[in-house]
Amino acid sequence: MARRGENIYKRKDGRYEGRYIKYYDVSGKAVYGYVYSKSYADVKEQLAKCKTEKQNLQSNSNTQLSNWLEIWLKSQGALKPTTKVIYQSYIDNHINITLGGIPLKKLNRDILQNFINSLELSPSTIKGVFSIIKSALSAAEDKGFVSNILSKVKLPKKQTSIVQVLTPAQQRRLEQTLSDNSDMGILICLYTGLRIGELCALKWSDINFETAQLTVNGTQARTENGIEIISPKSKTSKREIPIPPFLIDKLKTMPYSCGYVISRNKKPFDVRTYRRLFKKLLKTAGLPDMKFHCLRHTFATRALEVGMDYKTLSEILGHSSVGITLDLYAHSLKEHKIKQMNKLDAIHT
Repeated sequence: MARRGENIYKRKDGRYEGRYIKYYDVSGKAVYGYVYSKSYADVKEQLAKCKTEKQNLQSNSNTQLSNWLEIWLKSQGALKPTTKVIYQSYIDNHINITLGGIPLKKLNRDILQNFINSLELSPSTIKGVFSIIKSALSAAEDKGFVSNILSKVKLPKKQTSIVQVLTPAQQRRLEQTLSDNSDMGILICLYTGLRIGELCALKWSDINFETAQLTVNGTQARTENGIEIISPKSKTSKREIPIPPFLIDKLKTMPYSCGYVISRNKKPFDVRTYRRLFKKLLKTAGLPDMKFHCLRHTFATRALEVGMDYKTLSEILGHSSVGITLDLYAHSLKEHKIKQMNKLDAIHT
């Protein structure tokens, strides 16, 4: 029979209901949990079990954020190795430095908002850092370690990124400096739009000389196990790209020193090493310092300038949607519109 103070009540449907406090939200309001059974003794037993679990949860709530992030990251088995490396870097270099020593139960919206406001990083990087905190704390919330403290945290507004593109004249100067077989990767990226990781993972078996096409089957990445060839960035990143005739002819003249197209001393280039080679070539050509990714942007811009449609370009670049391509190359879209509109001049009488 229910006793005063036990928080066990008999319902109209004949069942017993037991109520207990799961936790208190940030406003101090109690959040309740409930158990039901036709047996009073069973409800009492369930309540005792829930209260024991609550005590364990309260103990876990004293866990520091750094320890919880370590537990959470280990549980993310589906993450790509490269993503895991990025997450670990964000945790070590940004999150733990400021928040790592704070127990989960003491975290609140103000602490998180002040942390976000203090980050002197790009909006996209801040978004990545916050995404980790959000996922980790959501997992902690599911277990009752914390309440929802994320809903009103505001991120900085996304800034429009400036796409670096070589002008036609700069591109010609860069191409004129390419003299070594190792330099061929620059030309490949300029005329196929490959990412640097995809270039360094490109094998001779990925090139079909009969159909003049290359297939992106992987990308080189630095993981916790060292340098590895992993699956492409996304489903759309695994793609077939037609190779221009002049480029296929140049590829045919290259020696097969190893299984990889871009290699030195019979070993594939590491992404970092090839990036440094690119920087040297820029200096040799007398060009300003630019990121390697500008080659991909330059390819896309030249493709649009010669009349390639956005759908085709999007597929060649491996974008998940045409919208991404449109957003990235809006500057080219504007120029394309002007050229197309100027064609109307010819029909004016």
